Amino acid sequence: MKLLAFEFESEKELRDTVKKLWESLGVSGEVAVRPLEGDRWRLELTAEKELREATLEKFAQYRVEAGD
Repeated sequence: MKLLAFEFESEKELRDTVKKLWESLGVSGEVAVRPLEGDRWRLELTAEKELREATLEKFAQYRVEAGD
C-alpha cells in the first residue's frame, strides 16, 4: 500500500483531483478528506496498489507526503 497526502488551495481542486484519481486513473483505496485553516483542504490516500511515478508526477504540485 502507498500512503500519500495532498493539500489543495480550494475544494474544487480537491474534488477534481479525486475524480481524476478514481475515474480516469482507476486508483482505489481508502480516502480521508479534511478542511485545513485558510480554506485549504487535505486529502490522505492509502492506495491499494503502487502508483506509477508518472501518475504521481501529475499531482506533484499538491503532494506533501508519501510513504509505504
